[in-house]
Amino acid sequence: MKVRTRYAPSPTGFFHIGGARTALFNFLFAKHNNGTFICRIEDTDTDRNVEGGVESQLDNLEWLKITPDESVRTPGEFPPYIQTQKIKRYQELANKLLQEGKAYYCFCTKEELQAQRTIALEKGLTPKYNRKCLNLSKAEIQQKLKDGVPAVIRLKMMDGIEIKWLDLIRGNMTVPTSALTDPVILKSNGIPMYNFAVVVDDFDMQITHVLRGEEHISNTPYQIAIKEALGFDKQPIEYGHLSIIVDESGKKLSKRNSELKQFIEDYKQMGFMPEVITNFLSLLGWSPKDTKEIMNTDEIIRQFDIERVSKAPAFFDFKKMLWIGNEYIKNMSDETYLQWIKPFIKFDKQSFKNDSVLDLVLLIFKPQLSYATQVNGLVDHTFLSTNLKDLSSEMHSTIKSDNFQKCIKSLEHVLSTYDEITLTNGNEIVNKVKEDTGLTAKNLYFPIRFVAIAKEHGPEMNKILTVVGKEQILKNIKMLEN
Repeated sequence: MKVRTRYAPSPTGFFHIGGARTALFNFLFAKHNNGTFICRIEDTDTDRNVEGGVESQLDNLEWLKITPDESVRTPGEFPPYIQTQKIKRYQELANKLLQEGKAYYCFCTKEELQAQRTIALEKGLTPKYNRKCLNLSKAEIQQKLKDGVPAVIRLKMMDGIEIKWLDLIRGNMTVPTSALTDPVILKSNGIPMYNFAVVVDDFDMQITHVLRGEEHISNTPYQIAIKEALGFDKQPIEYGHLSIIVDESGKKLSKRNSELKQFIEDYKQMGFMPEVITNFLSLLGWSPKDTKEIMNTDEIIRQFDIERVSKAPAFFDFKKMLWIGNEYIKNMSDETYLQWIKPFIKFDKQSFKNDSVLDLVLLIFKPQLSYATQVNGLVDHTFLSTNLKDLSSEMHSTIKSDNFQKCIKSLEHVLSTYDEITLTNGNEIVNKVKEDTGLTAKNLYFPIRFVAIAKEHGPEMNKILTVVGKEQILKNIKMLEN
């Protein structure tokens, strides 16, 4: 059977790192096995759905180039790809289970269920439904329905058996039904519960493999039981449960951790390349056979092996993401880099005299960047926050020193012999000051750099001089003289 995997988000929030990792692993597994990757939207929890939630999922999947073969945007032969469009299908199947005696109506109120839960916890037992409604007579059921008593439909779990599956990541898994309850499959408003809708969707879309977070392990035995009750078990599905993602403290990545950006949109706005995020996410719980860590998506697809997916917690190492980002940027051609980074500029481009100087400024910082918006702070700090007025008393003393004065007076004279400073003649100008003054090392470079950008450290000297320009440097010298 052709491999068909799925990513099935609920539009109750925006595209999270954990969801992106799940989507990516399903995509990689499908593509490595020449299969199909599907995205469907599980939107039956209508009270929690957020505006723009669906668009956030699909737009960011496409941005990451984890593009589904089938989705609400590109439907295939198994529509619909959004759960609220197939409510009737779920209801028909739930009623079929009722008629077959595999499910039953439950009229218990929330208060009754909470009371049962409290009693179980007080006795140190796992809370389970006590099957109060299982043995209601047909007459009692009909009367309650006639009276409009709210009713859910529960699946009757088989007693005294074990539900088993071979997990693609964790190996043999076994859960006794004695540890399970009779799950609600259809709510009183006719909306299906998650576990029921998932089973129906996976069957209808001919899903063959399900990779998802380990928090879904507890759902798997229920889904297997529902699948068997519906007679869907002739269409096998293999499950694999990915490890949790943890932060620096070893705690599960939580949306409450505000110090760590956790939504793909955040990284997109910061100016991370999508290939960087995909590369980084692929290493959260999976490792290639060799030690290579910088890989494009095609390389990752070729190497992806489910047997190399670990069940140990995956560490969200932001420093590694920065390193990967830096490697990608350094490997870009200058032309591609300039085209990519310019939309992220927030500083005033008019601060630089022409496009060539602007390009030079952007290229100066290329080797330092991990993401695009970093360039704004670097440009501002190096070239736009020059302050030669409010100097410390120590710096005033330095400026008045003989070597400093000798250096900038020579620089002023040398610059007067040039029409403009360029990358070609920038080093030549510095060498002429050196010959004229006999100064070397810090005594030579510090005064020139300081009079240009008011910084002790900075980029290469010829680049600094070219960016700042002859006119501004001469103005700065006059300012220091006063």
